[in-house]
Amino acid sequence: MTNHNIGIIGYGGFGKFLHNAWKSLPSVEIKAIADKDENRNPGAPVTFYNSWRDLINDPAIDIVSVVTPPRTHAEIACAALDAGKHVLVEKPLAVTFRDAEKIIAARDRSGKTAAIDFMQRFNPIVEALHHLGQKNVFGKLRRVDVENYAQDSSLSDDHWFWNPDIGGGILVEHAVHFIDIVHFLTDVQPTRIDGFSASTDGRRENQVVANVVYEDGLIATHYHSFTRPGFFEDTSIRLSYDLAQIDLHGWIPLTGEIRVLVNSETEKELSKLPGFREIRTQKINEIEDESRPEGWGSDDSIENETSGTIRSGTTDYQIDKMITAKLDIGKSKAEVYQQSVRSVMTDLIKAIENSEHRLRTPLESGLLSLDVAIQATEAGRKKE
Repeated sequence: MTNHNIGIIGYGGFGKFLHNAWKSLPSVEIKAIADKDENRNPGAPVTFYNSWRDLINDPAIDIVSVVTPPRTHAEIACAALDAGKHVLVEKPLAVTFRDAEKIIAARDRSGKTAAIDFMQRFNPIVEALHHLGQKNVFGKLRRVDVENYAQDSSLSDDHWFWNPDIGGGILVEHAVHFIDIVHFLTDVQPTRIDGFSASTDGRRENQVVANVVYEDGLIATHYHSFTRPGFFEDTSIRLSYDLAQIDLHGWIPLTGEIRVLVNSETEKELSKLPGFREIRTQKINEIEDESRPEGWGSDDSIENETSGTIRSGTTDYQIDKMITAKLDIGKSKAEVYQQSVRSVMTDLIKAIENSEHRLRTPLESGLLSLDVAIQATEAGRKKE
């Protein structure tokens, strides 16, 4: 197995987190760090550079991780690719669509491998939902509702996060992770995008909404707020499929609940969900349909449902049970986060070593999510 030397550009909190996560990977060595702040020098055996240009010109480095503020991603990533390095870019890919396209062009021009750090694609629950979705276990995905409440006390007024020229705004800098989860769970393309924004202090755009309509009847809503104390930090993701309702909890989903209609074949697949723990199983012909009040009158569709044929949307499904269950990865947020970013790097290395390997987080996924975020952001600002 080939050894790979990594250089990390940007050594703030997340750069250090990546260093700690990757240093235990086999055949990987964190060889160099670049940061403007000399106080962030981790010391030997790592080489420290004050200039990112010096790092990308270091012949010992073959993979560059770009962990700087979003506005700088395009310049650094393009320069690294042109210098013959493989590249992993932190999300978002860039703050403008044009800059994101420049990175993709540099990758194609250089012949090097490049990916974006969409680590949620390696979350065990999200992975399992992706695979079960491909097998049509839940039917079509029809609705996604993301509610993300984050604290703002650690972000000073002069932090670059609040500067849209540097970070792009909350939907671009932050929400792209969740927008990408939707894209990972379904192959349908967005057709209409709208957005709203508001300020609780009259100075900062700290509440945003993106509404996205996709082909085939999927509607996704993303609400993100950076307004309250950390005690109220909370993230929920509701996924409504033809045959399932799934509620996930946590910025990095660690637990969840599922209600799903199954037949004998699809029921077998549920054990692939992390920590799947059945709470209740009901035969479909024993469940009362409470969607209509008593005395509403006869309805052939209800009769069909109790006989095992369910119509959802325009599709008929054969089912015989409803199962209610809990999901639980069984690890801490830090453990899942570290394992996910390790998997991103491992996946990149596989693609470097084998041109036939299909990247889980290609730059194109970053481009699509960025496009949705930018359009929603621009729509929201036009309404102000």
